[in-house]
Amino acid sequence: MSKQVKHKKTWLAYKTLTVASVKMYFRNRTAVFFTLFIPVMFILIFGAFNSTKQSSFKLDIVNQSNTQLSQSFVNTLTGNKDVFKTTEDDLSSAKDRLDKGKTDLVIVVPAEFGQVDPSTFGPKTAQIKTYYNKGQPQTGQAANLVVGQIVGGLNSQITKTPVVFSVQSEGVSTYNLGYIDYLVPGIVALSIMQLGIFSIAFAFVSFKSSGALRRLFVTPTHPVTFIFGQSVARLLIGVLQVSLLIGLSVLVFKVHIVGSMFNIFVLAFLGVLVFLAFGFTVAGWAKDENQAAPIANLISFPMLFLSGTFIPRDTLPNWLQTITGFFPLTYLADAMRAVSTQGSTLWQVRGDILGLVIWGVIMFIVAIKVFKWE
Repeated sequence: MSKQVKHKKTWLAYKTLTVASVKMYFRNRTAVFFTLFIPVMFILIFGAFNSTKQSSFKLDIVNQSNTQLSQSFVNTLTGNKDVFKTTEDDLSSAKDRLDKGKTDLVIVVPAEFGQVDPSTFGPKTAQIKTYYNKGQPQTGQAANLVVGQIVGGLNSQITKTPVVFSVQSEGVSTYNLGYIDYLVPGIVALSIMQLGIFSIAFAFVSFKSSGALRRLFVTPTHPVTFIFGQSVARLLIGVLQVSLLIGLSVLVFKVHIVGSMFNIFVLAFLGVLVFLAFGFTVAGWAKDENQAAPIANLISFPMLFLSGTFIPRDTLPNWLQTITGFFPLTYLADAMRAVSTQGSTLWQVRGDILGLVIWGVIMFIVAIKVFKWE
């Protein structure tokens, strides 16, 4: 047999097994339910919530003055816990948080605030500056109104003369990010994990328990060809999955995709490979679906709730943040979120990519060690 004919037959085998794997996936209702239907439902349910509804304003205070009056002003703001959730920061960090939608208003207290004018022996005129998100003008203006009232009260306490302190407000163009913008990259990462673990684990265990694998390898089909077909099929399904979820989010909930879609698909591709290794490990160890199900859930459930998919990980205790920071789903979700909401490049999320690569190498080695065809 010539090399050309041999290569043609090998390519035909790859193509046939890949197409067959895609068809088998869509005929497997359990796999479709967990990897497509559940993520879509998550987006629809969470997206329907009024994510902009809030009972208090998030303020970032930049206090550039060291006077007693400025500290009194800051204390007044921080003391209104029912109205404000305050954070003291430098101007650059505060603007960065505003840009990412983590705060509603930035208040800059100037250095001359509370200082005495030597020519009049009265307080210097000082102008407090605020920054709000142009994409959420109602929130910014409402917060400004409350701050303005506090400043007005402070003025009246100090002097009856014309206004000494005033507020100048400036809108800042931002990405107007909301909770749904935070949520979608996490759900996309979650769906990739479900695809890699559940679809592979249950499919291979089913093949093993039914004897399909044993019968398949009586034929000239090489095991590598079969695994290649299964893997390529999952990668294609992963591309479809990411396209569907992001497309739905953008069309229905106007989700902002700030970064490159190409980078998102590169991360999705890497994520599918990593979680395929987890799926092959479960499939290789388990003898039937009764063993595969609890192992797959034991792996996926902690990551589902602790990898920052639905809520930021900084709400967790510090020791738990440290542990969950090494989860593969954390690496994938963080990288996708950084690209999607901050426009990060692949180089800027290289730490997360390195974490995924290390997990992929480790799990493929484990999968090779534990995998059994029967």
